[in-house]
Amino acid sequence: MVNIFKKAASGLMERMLSSGTVTSIQKWEPGTLYEIELHIPHINMKGWDSIKRLKCKVDELEYRDYTPVSWNSELNICTLLIDGGHDGAGSRWVRALKSGDPVLFGAAHAASLPSAKGPVLGLADASALGHFLALRQLTDPSEHPMEVGVIVNGGQEIPDAFTEENPEFQFIQDSQNEGADLLEQWYSGKSLADYNSIYIAGNIPMMKALKRKLKSDPRVHAKIYGHGFWS
Repeated sequence: MVNIFKKAASGLMERMLSSGTVTSIQKWEPGTLYEIELHIPHINMKGWDSIKRLKCKVDELEYRDYTPVSWNSELNICTLLIDGGHDGAGSRWVRALKSGDPVLFGAAHAASLPSAKGPVLGLADASALGHFLALRQLTDPSEHPMEVGVIVNGGQEIPDAFTEENPEFQFIQDSQNEGADLLEQWYSGKSLADYNSIYIAGNIPMMKALKRKLKSDPRVHAKIYGHGFWS
């Protein structure tokens, strides 16, 4: 009986979703990051003025939010970066994804842009890399210069071309699952009073821990934005 209800609920939710198609998928070797191009023909991207998330179906009654890293509104293609290095439903889904596969998705809560001009500090893990790339695409670097520290799993290599094109991002290797502590060490050497906005995005425990620490830090006068993700 439970399975019948689950199947009915899944079917009802699917009728409310849009459909896209994977046009290409590439794994960043060595490592666990996947770069996916997704064709979503029925979505108007021209008016995007906030950090969008796609709530993708990754399993029966399982959904995960992914942020388009970049998008071409003429071709209706967006790029997703997804970390497949965990044991969650989203990671298992992306590891099995192939070019040509359909993707069901709906709109998830969008993240707002900075409310004031000035420097932006970003704290992230690999699951939120797309979040900050989207933020950069939607803001003027002369008004919102960014510095972003990104925790990546030990062994994950970042392509040279990516680091050259994105000098705002500093990648910090984490082989002991100490992401929050490593990011705290990274930002502690900075003049936190200089930032007008601080964005924290990534796995939920890390995001909550860093947000709590920064809110209690007397040097911080910035508005703090927190966005958590499941693996």
